[in-house]
Amino acid sequence: MESGWTQDLLNWLSANPGWAGSLIFLISFVESLIVIGIVVPGIFFLFGVGTLIGLGAMELLPVWIGGSTGAFLGDLLSYSIGHRYRRHLAEIWPFSQYPGMLDRGMAFFRKHGAKSVFAGRFIGPLRPVIPAIAGMLGMMPGRFTGVCVLSSLLWTPAYLLPGIFFGASLEVASEYAGRLTLVLIIMVVVLWLTWWSIRAIYEIFASRSARWLGRAIRWSRRHPVLGRIAGPILDPSQPEVLSVSMLGLLLVVTLWGLVFLLFLSPFASQPQAIDQAVLATANSLRNHIADPFMVLVSQLSRLWVLVPTSMATLLWLVGAQRINAAIHWLVAMVGGILLQVLVSWTLRATPAFQAAGGEHLYVPSAATTLTTVVLGFFSVMVAKELRRRHRKWPYLATALLMSLLLVARIYLGLDWLSGALVGFILGLAWTAIVGIAYRQRALKPFSGAIASSIFFGTLAITMAWQVDERLDDDLAALQLPLPTRSMQAQTWWQGGWAEMPVERTGSKLVAARRLNLQIGAKLEEITARLEENGWEVAELATWRWVMQALNPDPDEASLPLIGKGYLGYAEVQILRKPGEEDLRQLTIRIWDSGTVLQPADRKLYLGQLSEEVLVQRMRLFSYWRALPVTDEQLDAVAGELATFDIRRGSPQLLIVR
Repeated sequence: MESGWTQDLLNWLSANPGWAGSLIFLISFVESLIVIGIVVPGIFFLFGVGTLIGLGAMELLPVWIGGSTGAFLGDLLSYSIGHRYRRHLAEIWPFSQYPGMLDRGMAFFRKHGAKSVFAGRFIGPLRPVIPAIAGMLGMMPGRFTGVCVLSSLLWTPAYLLPGIFFGASLEVASEYAGRLTLVLIIMVVVLWLTWWSIRAIYEIFASRSARWLGRAIRWSRRHPVLGRIAGPILDPSQPEVLSVSMLGLLLVVTLWGLVFLLFLSPFASQPQAIDQAVLATANSLRNHIADPFMVLVSQLSRLWVLVPTSMATLLWLVGAQRINAAIHWLVAMVGGILLQVLVSWTLRATPAFQAAGGEHLYVPSAATTLTTVVLGFFSVMVAKELRRRHRKWPYLATALLMSLLLVARIYLGLDWLSGALVGFILGLAWTAIVGIAYRQRALKPFSGAIASSIFFGTLAITMAWQVDERLDDDLAALQLPLPTRSMQAQTWWQGGWAEMPVERTGSKLVAARRLNLQIGAKLEEITARLEENGWEVAELATWRWVMQALNPDPDEASLPLIGKGYLGYAEVQILRKPGEEDLRQLTIRIWDSGTVLQPADRKLYLGQLSEEVLVQRMRLFSYWRALPVTDEQLDAVAGELATFDIRRGSPQLLIVR
């Protein structure tokens, strides 16, 4: 089934949610059948259905029942086919053409027994094969049924939950900050691509490195000059020759990439155009909810995080009498710091410096370089102490952290894209150089668990310290200025109001999008008047909202309001008033429009009066969702502000001065 069919099916299902249980039953049944299940994209379909559940378009229970029942019956039919044909199963297509598929499944079943039936349900390539093999190899029907029932019941929610959380995140992000939706999608895509690419590259290297090494050794012996350079690295008598050769290949690739970027970036127009386009996109995505998280992630590149972490690791290595490892660690760290200084002339100023009119060149990649060296070389050291099949995990952890850091620094305007890439590649090159030397000389092992505990423990503590010390100052320093313009107050009152934006966000997921208030008066006077009529200044949610939203019995007191974004900026004031029904409240959210009314030099504010209702999703989490107000509710607010000049700009717009 092609992905286009899957999307069409999801679109139809969103319009016909009553068929969800039946359709999921059919998809799960077919996806579990021997052979057929290999080509049916059931995982992607379940993720899409989970997203619809998270968005509130359908209920979880019918989908759970339908999916689990279909999966169980599909496995039972596959088991029966395997039990019926036994050894003749290998003569049936596609096993007759691809015997390796059956061999891998049989090896997995023989190794794990009944556990393979449970585990195989969660492993894509094995899911439609293991039940048939269980029948073929004579697993008792009663035992198979018991394991299959449990695995089917757990399989459906396991594959729905990622989609549910993704859909819920999209709904909440769209409600409170439309730009946050795109930021979340970009971050998920970047992290997934990083995870997939690192695992794929590592598996390719692991499976073919011995063959490549043999060819490299033969090539070096045919070239005496280059052989004297590469010979020590490619010495087959060394225990770490495969790892050293892979680091050597990484060094060659990074050096070529570094030369390309260093020569292209400062002098060519295209990288500058790409940098400017990426910066413009990042600025268009800036919002008050994502900013604190990005500033938090950016603390990873601070010297007061990297230096204490490096020193703690160095002291432990010395205390553990791993002097050789300690020397290489010190060389890597000192070299990383020196690279920050030496690279200062290679790239243009950062976006933040240019916007401030700074003339001094500043290395946009400096912090990225040192962070890459610290995290990268630590992963090289720790990977050596792990079993070969587990060595990819330190590299994956480093790649994910660096991906987050690069996204955060580009998003905040701390780096140009080209600068971030050069810093990262330069750090990788130095890591590969010191890593080759370390892997050739460090023969005495150390405890990877203890080293990791010290390294990541110190990293977490120093990051928490820097967040506590620097978060507010960094947020203020990195806040994008609101674009401003001037307008005559009388012009605005007599019709200029029509030039102002009419919607807070363009997202169709948001029910209350219209800006129905324009205020050309002092904000404190408006607030005082509303407070006299039963309104109160709302207490906004903090980071604790994540836990408060999980309360199974929320109300107005236990679940505070979250700030909403307009052009990426938070409200300057939020007022609330209890509604006529439980779990409902009226809110007035006010934003600075960026327009100044002359000649009084008074700010013009945009506001949104809405009725917010408490929405619960599967009793897992709750949030306040805004709904459009009626004309009567808008008239009531106009009456409460009767001491000001008020007029209707349009049927759903109050103008106040």
